[in-house]
Amino acid sequence: MGKFENKVVIVTGSSAGIGQATAILFAQEGAKVTIHGQSVERLQETQKHMLNAGAKPENILIVKGSVEDEEVLKNIIEETVIRFQQIDVLINNAGAVQKPGLTDANSLENFNFIMNVNLKSVVNLTQLALPYLEKTKGNIINISSIQSLKAYPPTCYYALSKAALDHFTRNCAVMYGPKGIRVNSLNPGFIETLVRKRVGMTDEMDKQYFETVVKPSTPLGRSAMPIEMAKILIFLASEDADFITGSIVVADGGLIVHPGVNLDVKMQ
Repeated sequence: MGKFENKVVIVTGSSAGIGQATAILFAQEGAKVTIHGQSVERLQETQKHMLNAGAKPENILIVKGSVEDEEVLKNIIEETVIRFQQIDVLINNAGAVQKPGLTDANSLENFNFIMNVNLKSVVNLTQLALPYLEKTKGNIINISSIQSLKAYPPTCYYALSKAALDHFTRNCAVMYGPKGIRVNSLNPGFIETLVRKRVGMTDEMDKQYFETVVKPSTPLGRSAMPIEMAKILIFLASEDADFITGSIVVADGGLIVHPGVNLDVKMQ
């Protein structure tokens, strides 16, 4: 019997990357899972992996659409409750670094887009899910970023949205703890996902980015795989973590503690 047998989990942005790996792992642990994204093809791929992991077809619900659309957010909650009668875990994973088609991540247009996707949608979905989470004494995990804790000017507004999300997590933990609802954030470092390709990076550019940015600034010398984040989410959502709330859980391979200098240079 899996850890999440008879539990209902919502994972937004589960058509790829961390969200997909998380949905698959929850399915493997016996959960009924609502998956969400904008690509039907990729959502069907997630569903296929979940079935291969042991999920029953009737325990998978697909909701398509953008989290910018409040009707989509309502559908995520309402369709989940209609299908599964409850909500135990909400994983707010859907997010973006840059609006498709834009070349300047720090433009005002991108600021508005990023705040809507990374922050406003999470606030809205959380409010919609609260009555159901209160009934089950459930929990929420927001997927933030190490950039909320470490300046990175090339994507200033993305970092700003994640810093705000962290503080939303802290406040929600205080507000909803008395109702029996836990709220935490997971702040990953560099992850092997589609994010960089979605903003126009070619394979060659991505390789160069790894060699010049990721590898030298991460003590473990690599990016993480999505499954490594999924395992942390499973723990945070489980009864094993039932005294953890309001936490900003960093999983970054040591990026946050790297001094940002060439450590091979000897002091004279």
